[in-house]
Amino acid sequence: MDKNTININKLPSKTWYWLHMNDTKVSWNPDIAPCKVTVEEAFEDKETNSLISGDVAEFATVESGAGREADSIFADAQTEKTVLTASDKDAKATIRLAVDGTTAASAAGACYLTAEEGTNTTIIETFTKKSAQAGSLAYRTMIQAKKDSRVRLVQVFMQDEEQTLLNDIGCVCDENAKFDILQIFIGKGDLYNGIRTDLKGTGADTQVEIGYLGQKTQKIDVNLIINHFGKKTNCEIQVDGTLKDAAEKVFRGTIDFKNGASESTGAETENVLLLGDDVINKTIPIILCAEEDVEGSHGATIGELDEETLFYFESRGIDKETAEDIMTRGKFEMLYRHIGDEQTQKLVEAQLAEVMADDREEL
Repeated sequence: MDKNTININKLPSKTWYWLHMNDTKVSWNPDIAPCKVTVEEAFEDKETNSLISGDVAEFATVESGAGREADSIFADAQTEKTVLTASDKDAKATIRLAVDGTTAASAAGACYLTAEEGTNTTIIETFTKKSAQAGSLAYRTMIQAKKDSRVRLVQVFMQDEEQTLLNDIGCVCDENAKFDILQIFIGKGDLYNGIRTDLKGTGADTQVEIGYLGQKTQKIDVNLIINHFGKKTNCEIQVDGTLKDAAEKVFRGTIDFKNGASESTGAETENVLLLGDDVINKTIPIILCAEEDVEGSHGATIGELDEETLFYFESRGIDKETAEDIMTRGKFEMLYRHIGDEQTQKLVEAQLAEVMADDREEL
């Protein structure tokens, strides 16, 4: 069947066309079936509790990072939906979702969470491929964080070489709500990753941590948009990655201070380690400002291991390739220690060892 081409990960403010960063065109098989999702719930403070079902219709106005053209992939009949509401302020809920696109050549799923006032919820999503029949997988996570709620989203991408993954996130934060994201990409296929957070309420806050390893001919395409609508809102973005061989990566990071977002702050930083002569790295940090009384900053460090670092390793009998592996592992170890879930951390450790061993065998 012919594939449909859609435009995703659009910049909110276009840049020069010759940079090829305004958006991304991706081909998707329209013959989509619901993916396989295994859901596990746990509660720290109570022995018996449960999350209740929610209503997808309430999310109609929530925008995502991939954009509206991706909506066609997530049509009702072809999407496995998990719709939940966290309503108990006394219980810290953890939701584990194991997402696997084994049901068809192209599969889709979505998680919708409403975090009611004062609740504390963690979502851990792991993406794997366990069948040779699996092809493209699309997954959308939509969140409404009500007043004084806290939502933490952990995503670990571990698909195989043959699988393309479209990951899409949309979140709206009300007054004093907090939304934290931790993403770790140690897959073998291509990743298209869209994230949008609208800080609408006074004092709303979001923290984003992203770590990635791209190697061989992988493509990693990230579009991150933080919109500051409310007063005294804050965002902090930290992205750390390693590119090897002929991997390609695009990172669009936009902090947008809307009119009325006075006394708001935002900062973003990306560090990229380049370990191949054929890697392609594109980084475009953007700050848009329609309000005077705000504070925004962005920066990026991009480059190879410096001579002083290599000399340090060589003086201890460590060759360049081993030194590069040590630095790559070190980046991820610092990140996955923030997961806060032993089960998921062990998955990350095993996946990192497998991916790096495979790459070493082909050298």
